[in-house]
Amino acid sequence: MTDVPWERVLAPWPLTGRAAITDRAATALRGDVRTLVLSGESGVGKSRAVATVGSRLAAEGWLVLHASATAIMSSVPLGALLPLFSTDRTQLMEAASDPGTLFHRSVSALEALGSAPALLVLDDIGLLDPLSTTLVAQLVTTDLLRVATTIRTGDALPDPFLSGWSADRSLRIELDPLDVDAVQEALVAVLDGAVAHRTASEFHRATGGNPLYLRELTVGALDAGRLLREAGVWHLTGEPVGTPALRDLILARMAQLDPAERDVVERLAVCGELPVGQLRQPGARAALARLESAGIVAVGEQLTGRLAHPQYTGIIAASLSTLRTADLLLEQADILDESAPTDAAAALRSVTWRLAAGGEADPDILTGAALLAREAGDHRTVERLATAALVGAGPRADLHLLRGEAMLRRGRATEALEELRAGQALSPGGELATSLTAAVALAHISVHEGLGDALEVLRDADGAGAAPALALLRALVELYTNDPASAATTVEQVASMFGDSPAESAVVAAARALPLAALGRIDEAVLAAETALAFARATDGKAVPGHTVANQLLTLATVQLHGGLIDRARETATEALVEAIGADDEIVTRSIEFLLARIAVEAGHLETAERWYRDTMSGAMTVGPISLYIPGLAGLAISRALQGDAAGAARELGTIPDGVDTGPGGIVARAWIAATTGRLDEARPLLLEASREAASTGHHYLAGIYLHHLARLGAPDDAAGPLEALAVSSGSPLAALQARHARAEAAADGDALAGVGGEWSARGAHLFAAEAFASAARAARTRGAARLAVSLQARSDEAAARCEAPATPLVRFTQELTPLTRREREIAALASSGASSKEIAAKLFLSTRTVDNHLQSVYGKLGISGRHELVRRS
Repeated sequence: MTDVPWERVLAPWPLTGRAAITDRAATALRGDVRTLVLSGESGVGKSRAVATVGSRLAAEGWLVLHASATAIMSSVPLGALLPLFSTDRTQLMEAASDPGTLFHRSVSALEALGSAPALLVLDDIGLLDPLSTTLVAQLVTTDLLRVATTIRTGDALPDPFLSGWSADRSLRIELDPLDVDAVQEALVAVLDGAVAHRTASEFHRATGGNPLYLRELTVGALDAGRLLREAGVWHLTGEPVGTPALRDLILARMAQLDPAERDVVERLAVCGELPVGQLRQPGARAALARLESAGIVAVGEQLTGRLAHPQYTGIIAASLSTLRTADLLLEQADILDESAPTDAAAALRSVTWRLAAGGEADPDILTGAALLAREAGDHRTVERLATAALVGAGPRADLHLLRGEAMLRRGRATEALEELRAGQALSPGGELATSLTAAVALAHISVHEGLGDALEVLRDADGAGAAPALALLRALVELYTNDPASAATTVEQVASMFGDSPAESAVVAAARALPLAALGRIDEAVLAAETALAFARATDGKAVPGHTVANQLLTLATVQLHGGLIDRARETATEALVEAIGADDEIVTRSIEFLLARIAVEAGHLETAERWYRDTMSGAMTVGPISLYIPGLAGLAISRALQGDAAGAARELGTIPDGVDTGPGGIVARAWIAATTGRLDEARPLLLEASREAASTGHHYLAGIYLHHLARLGAPDDAAGPLEALAVSSGSPLAALQARHARAEAAADGDALAGVGGEWSARGAHLFAAEAFASAARAARTRGAARLAVSLQARSDEAAARCEAPATPLVRFTQELTPLTRREREIAALASSGASSKEIAAKLFLSTRTVDNHLQSVYGKLGISGRHELVRRS
């Protein structure tokens, strides 16, 4: 707790995600708008936003007055406005009974405050007393005053403002809740450090994007020790918890409800979303309509009611007595059993409610409900139901399997392994034994350096005549041990043992995709991954255990990365992350975070890569699986090295204990550290040997990665030949492009390098494009083609600008050699394309004279006479 920045956390939070709205509001008030209304739910930041608009205009010389309407003062005539007119209060009060006199004295009071444009910033106009409302509306109508005010969503403006509303002089802006990115931005600002995307998503889900609730839940999570900094990243462990202040705020609003409304709210808090038809208490339907109008309840298109904000659920449910909660659960369970006696999902809800009410349930019924929850991907409920069934039934292999699988999906691999082994000891054999063996293998994979154990478990099962499904899992482990040739062989050996049903075809396709991609057979791999994904989408990921949409999107994104399709891989992986977070699957979530980091490195987004690697490491430490911590750390070292920080990269690697396998990432990181500190002779054999070993197991993708790194580090002659052979043997388009890059670099072939740069750019690999264009510029300069060199260097600069802090040898060395500054290269490139000085000035926000001065410097450095020689091609 000592590293919590409490001063920032407890201070007023920055206004995040509202810049566009405050800009629009201020611009409108400077123009013709006289009445500005910001509307939104309670706590969404209306008051802060409207105050920000007022502060901005005050800084421009406006007369800005502030008033706040409250329920307490709403019955006092002029109660909210009197403090604005300190010298005229008595006169204004005396005129309160005479509207004409009151208006004229108010005008005089305003004029006494100065001649600047006057703006009243009024918080919560709906609570303004009637006399004040009429007076403000009159002053606005006569152009003596402008008003910027707030109102809660769903509330109508007072009549005096409605009657004077016009499209050109009035503007109402709805403040929506913050999105995930804005939530993350706010958390980063107050926590003074990086925040995992997974954590930002959890806070967004828990708060609905409400800034007030976000602040209270952050304070609560810090107080409870559930928001921790690991690997330099803040990560949430467990559910966020609110503060007493948030609890009191919500319960105070609920205290205003009548008995029928409160009954509906309590049922929704305890049971969750309910069909309107299952709210059968007297007056429930009318109460629901009132609650919807008040913004407390939301009613969906299928006439299902739910509490409008996630925080209402937990706080209201926690405020109820145990007996009241049990009564509500049992009542709704009876209604549900009567309404949908044959519906499986309804049966799951009913059993869960009865269990939560303290009732005893048959272990077999609980087991069935757990299986339904497993099919729905609700791992928390699976664990809860399986635990309850174990209490009632005693040790049972199927229940240990359900509980262990749920633990594993939630990242607790060590606990899961213990639970699953307990199940194996009780297993009678058959299909259940197969499922337990598969789960044990997956748990081993999730523990660092557990791949060997997983492979041993699966090979032992194979020797005992294991099911084909275990052979497919063994293929996955073989792939993870960087042996895709064996993995592909294993898949093909058992593929014929599966039928041709859509489900079986999808399972085999999913197993084929990654080995094919590693072998370089990208077209086949993409087809297989897309087949598996299509089935997962069609069945909502529920037809085959583990064959979820998130998992198949992860597979497709990995295949796309192996094909060098960087932009497409990023889009697919981002979609996968949303799916995985929604499914509460920590294993898949962590794997996607790691994949997004790898994609960011290939794109040259090195700072983004660092953030994803740190997210991976932080999540692995706080939630799991721990197996991704070391790969994340090695990847972090690579991203530091690519930014020119070899010392930082070495420090990251130095935190790994001796003897621990750092995997392919560690090999690449050590090579970069060696080469960029003048030890290319040390990096060369390291990468060449790693490439030969990868190629020997058919891992053509990994072999190509090693060789391409070697070419970029300054040994293209050593890399070109093996890459060309690799491209031929694998047929991989990525390997072919890497080979062309290495050969062009070795031959200093400027034309070929420029072509390669264009290909990398089209794929989204902007760092590789910047390096290729930079080398092409150097080749052009060497042969005396100064003008072409400037143009190519400008293309390199453009590609590098789309990266984040790249400092690789090819980019840095070429930039150091160029005789022009970056601004000169930029202007020269535009001039060589035919742009006039005036056009260049407008594009770069410079004066025409500045552009001409830069051009004269360019001509002198390049030894040319003028613009015509820049335009003419060499």
